[in-house]
Amino acid sequence: MEPLREALRALLGPRTAFADLGTVPPRAGRAFGRMLLWWLPPALLYGALSARNALGEYASLRAGHLPAWLGHLILPGLDPDSSVAFLRSLPAPPAAGTVALAVLLLVPLSVVGIWLHDAVWDHTALWMLGALKAKRGFRATLLAESQALRIAAVGSWVGLLGFIPGAGLALAVPLALLEAYLWVFRGFALAAVHGLPAWKGVLATVVHAALLGFFTLLLLGLMVWMLGMAG
Repeated sequence: MEPLREALRALLGPRTAFADLGTVPPRAGRAFGRMLLWWLPPALLYGALSARNALGEYASLRAGHLPAWLGHLILPGLDPDSSVAFLRSLPAPPAAGTVALAVLLLVPLSVVGIWLHDAVWDHTALWMLGALKAKRGFRATLLAESQALRIAAVGSWVGLLGFIPGAGLALAVPLALLEAYLWVFRGFALAAVHGLPAWKGVLATVVHAALLGFFTLLLLGLMVWMLGMAG
């Protein structure tokens, strides 16, 4: 229980949570292993619940139930009878065992992918802010991400409350705020490991989010333009 208490204290007091990273940082391999140990259980459960919900929605579609928002926004003017006939012709979903195997394989890959993604983009944001003068390198950023994401995994358990029937909408705003806090939480670890003021590490995560949003909008714009050209 003591590691859990320490993680909760870190979430409530992030300014002092990573003080040791700038002086005697733990071994990178051990930090990565601890991150996986803490993060994989809630991630696997999240993946399993998401797969279950997706299969339920797919079964509803195959039964001919087209969501109203989908019909109005994506398929306007489509004949209802033709829609039902098309939906009922959809192939059967994969077997439960296949879905379970996919979750077991893809969730660990996605966890490692998120870790690497956050490290690359956060390190790039630090570079853009001119905050890498200590020259502690990308390895230090990987270490900071491991430490921060391990503790943030505690918040991932709270995010599972969104799967409670009827609670998803009511908890949407609190969970979104928690997600935003866990995003900037990484900045405190980045600041500690690179010997920076806390605000610079937090600002790096904000720049990361802004870059991600910019490139996402750019990609969507290109897709819309290509669809327009094809039409």
